[in-house]
Amino acid sequence: MAQDIRLTRLKRRRFAFWRLIIANIIDDVRIVREAWFPVSALVLVLGSCTLYLRWFYLPDYCDCQPDTAVALFETLKLLLFQTDLSLPDEIIGRTLFFLTPLLGLFFLLQSSVDVGRLLVDKRTRPEHWQAALAATYRGHMIVCGLGRVGYRAVLQLLDCRREVVAIEANPACEFIPTLISLGVPVIYGDARDPAVLIRAGLRRAQGLIATIDDDLKNVEIALSARRIRPELPTVQRIFSRALDARIERTFGRNSAFSPAALAAPTFAAALMSTTVRYVLDLPAGLLGVAYLTVSNDSPLLGPVAEMEQRFGVRRLPGPSSQFDILPSEELVLVGSLPALEAVQLANRPQRVRRNGGLIVCGLGKVGTQVVRLLIRGDPCPSLTVICTVETPQRYIEVLTAQGVRVLRGDARDSELLREAGIEHASALAALYSDDLLNLQIGLAVRSMYPDVHLVLRVFSDVLADRLADLFGIHTAFSTSALAAPSLVAAALLPDVEAAFDVGDQLLVVRRQIIIDRRVGQTVAELRAAGQLPLSVRRNGDFQWLPPDQFVIECGDELEVLTYLT
Repeated sequence: MAQDIRLTRLKRRRFAFWRLIIANIIDDVRIVREAWFPVSALVLVLGSCTLYLRWFYLPDYCDCQPDTAVALFETLKLLLFQTDLSLPDEIIGRTLFFLTPLLGLFFLLQSSVDVGRLLVDKRTRPEHWQAALAATYRGHMIVCGLGRVGYRAVLQLLDCRREVVAIEANPACEFIPTLISLGVPVIYGDARDPAVLIRAGLRRAQGLIATIDDDLKNVEIALSARRIRPELPTVQRIFSRALDARIERTFGRNSAFSPAALAAPTFAAALMSTTVRYVLDLPAGLLGVAYLTVSNDSPLLGPVAEMEQRFGVRRLPGPSSQFDILPSEELVLVGSLPALEAVQLANRPQRVRRNGGLIVCGLGKVGTQVVRLLIRGDPCPSLTVICTVETPQRYIEVLTAQGVRVLRGDARDSELLREAGIEHASALAALYSDDLLNLQIGLAVRSMYPDVHLVLRVFSDVLADRLADLFGIHTAFSTSALAAPSLVAAALLPDVEAAFDVGDQLLVVRRQIIIDRRVGQTVAELRAAGQLPLSVRRNGDFQWLPPDQFVIECGDELEVLTYLT
């Protein structure tokens, strides 16, 4: 539903009519340029005859000094064999009188055929029109690679009211028709090629996001862009954590992000909490974001400040502590995972969950990160991992050495699920990159033990909503949807740690050392200005969600949550 709402909202965007006019002019100029030879030859023939008539023939013929328009008019009559002029006596004039209609008509027909063919090809070769459309953009963002992450990044940028030009090497990419329908120019080609980047308007762009599923290609794209524009902000999708750190030393802080690392905290937290919708992995620890609809008889009704003080959470967005919470109101809260769970239970008590171990299916990019986070937990839960037979043995040996039980096989198999301890497990996460496989695992578990809490990795928001409606699976997340806001925010702002969206608004976490006019202000004053401090680091000590009366001092390091403006 969220994805349907977003696409419907974006399709209502008004496309500037002037942009279409300029793009058509640019494309028509390209067509004339491609048919340059017959057009140039025609202009040469007509120009030569016009100059001859203007300076040598007509002054003697009519005993006057004619202007260029008259000479051109007589040239066109000569071209069409409709002239009243007599054949001149000199050899140059005779030659022009014979060659102008012959060569002129030939080159006129040739140029008409070439231009007409190119005009017909204009419909069958949309890449030229897309390049002409991209030439009208200025101050835009360039997104390289229209996979799942790139597609989400484009939608997020459009939702932030930014103009976007996309680059994609595969013309058969499934997301291209949707983006073209939204008015996004798509340039076909290898984004590592400087010519392709220039066609996408690199010299006029505000920034570049490389989202191809290949670390090396993304680095090459950023290097190609920086060779043309050394000051251009670039953000790269990188999986390798070691490479991430080296890239940031070269391209700047927070210029590389791993979608798996951005999404893994949310999947890990969702295994232990049914309320979390996003998790911020900050230096001080994990903070969750939860959506909550207040029940009519909820004990949360009343002043927001009382709820915040009681549970140790904060309401989003902005200066909300002066208002009362009303029945059926939708709240967005940020806080520790236990605090958010406590708020949810106070609002609408739920049945007690199983108190057993956790099962993670899949040891890909996301699954590996999720397992690593769960192992780091205090206390570390009882954990079983199911992986495919193709999983490298070294991965299994590392996990086994850390006390994790690892099984190989098909996680859809009921016997394997029983061997993994599904009858006693409190939650299971299906984290393969295949939506259908994850859904089949979830349905297999649901048919065996309906009370097991399920966390599924899916790409489609529509599928996630349908899972909740049809099967009661409320914790289905998309890795690309969780990662795209951070990539977009980092391309638009400096010092971005993470970002997430609430509706059509993008909320950004930025790390800042306070040395400006905010010194001496209270947290309440910052919240009134639309900035919510998530943590304060002072003298090496962290404080979570400082109270409203907390006073900011010079040199404090804050993690601030604010709207993208």
